[in-house]
Amino acid sequence: MGRYFFHTTDGTAERDEMGFDLPDDDAARREAVRFGGGLLSDDPDMIRNDKGLRIDVIDEAGRLCFAVIVLAVEANRNESARA
Repeated sequence: MGRYFFHTTDGTAERDEMGFDLPDDDAARREAVRFGGGLLSDDPDMIRNDKGLRIDVIDEAGRLCFAVIVLAVEANRNESARA
């Protein structure tokens, strides 16, 4: 069991000072995806800016285990170009 911290950036950075006790890196990865999904469920517009959403998962030793990154890419639709 280890403590993992979920630092988020969506144009502004927020540090997780509490963390979560989880069994291993795989459990932390799944929790990061759930956590990001919850954030987006509460505020889907958070990825409208060009920065997207990034969740850095840090273990208790300060090691970056992985990052979950969500970006929304707006396609430029030019109707006249398809004609």
